[in-house]
Amino acid sequence: MSTTDLPPRFTTDLEDTLPLPLPNDAAAAADGHSITTTSSSRQRRWDDPPEDEPGAPPPPPPENFTTMVFVKTGRVAPEALGEIMHLTWAANDTHVIGMTPKGRNLRTISPDGPCLLATWSLATGRRLPNPQMGQGVRLSGAFALKPGGVAMADMVVACPFLDAYSGLASYDTYPNRPVPRVEAFDLGRRFRLMKLDAAMGAPLAWSLDGRVLVGVSTRDSSRVVVVGLTQRGNNGTGKVERVLMTHSDEVTQLAFLPAWGVCAGALVSAGRDGYVRVTSVESGRTLKKIEIGARAPASILRVAPDGNVVVTVWGRDVVVWYLDSGRVHNYNLNAIRSAEGWPLSVSPDCRYLACRTEDGFDVSDVLTGMFRGEFATRGDPITSVAFNSDGTRVAVGDYGGLLQIFEVVTPPTE
Repeated sequence: MSTTDLPPRFTTDLEDTLPLPLPNDAAAAADGHSITTTSSSRQRRWDDPPEDEPGAPPPPPPENFTTMVFVKTGRVAPEALGEIMHLTWAANDTHVIGMTPKGRNLRTISPDGPCLLATWSLATGRRLPNPQMGQGVRLSGAFALKPGGVAMADMVVACPFLDAYSGLASYDTYPNRPVPRVEAFDLGRRFRLMKLDAAMGAPLAWSLDGRVLVGVSTRDSSRVVVVGLTQRGNNGTGKVERVLMTHSDEVTQLAFLPAWGVCAGALVSAGRDGYVRVTSVESGRTLKKIEIGARAPASILRVAPDGNVVVTVWGRDVVVWYLDSGRVHNYNLNAIRSAEGWPLSVSPDCRYLACRTEDGFDVSDVLTGMFRGEFATRGDPITSVAFNSDGTRVAVGDYGGLLQIFEVVTPPTE
C-alpha cells in the first residue's frame, strides 16, 4: 500500500514524523554532499521535551501594597444635613474651610444655588461663626483662600455669589436676573474687607502677593476677569483691570504660578477646550500651552511649590506637565488602578492624589498612580478631600456634612 492510498490526515502525520534536513543541510544536498541526519539536526516539534527546564517566573508585585496609614484624629458631627464641598486648609494648618449648601439649596438642581462658608477650628473641633453681613457669607460655586498668613487673623477668603435681591429696581428690564458680586472676608476679625459688583464668578484665584484676584467671567465663561485690589484700613476696593481671552471654551480651573523663570507670577488655566495655558496677567499674552484633548473637563489643577510642575486631572486622565522641559507625562486611572476611584484632590506638593472609592477613600502617587493607602468609612459617600501644607494630615468631608481629620503615617524613608 503506497502513501498515495492513505487518507490525507495520515499522510500529513507520516511526513511530519520523518527527519527533515535543516536549511544548511538542504544547501549541502544541492552541492552533492552527503547528509547525515541525527537527532540534533532534526527540527524540533511542538511536543518535544524542553532542552532546559525554565526557571520559575518572578512573583507579581503585591496588589494594593499599603505604604501609607491613616489614623483618625478628629471628627466634627454635622450641624445640618448638607454635603461638604471644596475643602481647603488655612495656611497655618489650624483651621479647615469648606462650603455647604444653604437650607433652601438642599433640593435645588442648580449648581449656582446659594451656599455658605464653613470654618472649623482643629483645636476645639467646632465650627466658627461667620461674619454677620446682612445675608451672611454667601457663595455660588466655590471660594478662594488668600495665600500666606500665619495666624487666624490672616485668613481672608474671596466669595463670589449671585445676588438675587440687589439692584432689582435698576434692573427692572430683567427683574429675575441675579447680579454677580464678589466679597472678601477676614475670617479671624469677622468683618468684610471688600465688596465688588463685577461680572466674575467661580473659580477664583489670588495672586501670591494678594493684590490681584482673577475669576471666570459670568458673561462669557471662556474669559478670565483680572481685578486689582487696594486695601485702605478695614475697607478694600477692587477695580477690573483687564480681561484675558485665551481659551475658546469654559475655563474650569485657575491657579497662579509661585515661581518659575519668566513665568513667575503668571496665571495657569485649564478649559473645556482641552488646553492648559500659562498666561501673563500683565500683558495678557500666552507664555506656554499644551493641548490635552481629554474627553472630560479638568476637575483638578495643582501647581508645585517650585512652579515647575503643573498637575491636572481630566475625568480619569492624570496629566503632569514639566514647564522647564515641556515634557508631558499622562496616564489613565482605569489602566493602573485595581479598584475604581473618583479623583478629588492633589496634595500641595503634587505628590499624592486622593480618590473617593465605593468603600471610602484612598491615596496614590501622582507620578505613577501607585497605590499608597486607603481608609474605609461608614455612612455617606466622600465628597471632598484636602491635604494640609506638608501632606501629613488629610481633611475628609462627606455628603451628610461629617468632617473627619486623619494623620498620615508613612515609612521613615518618606
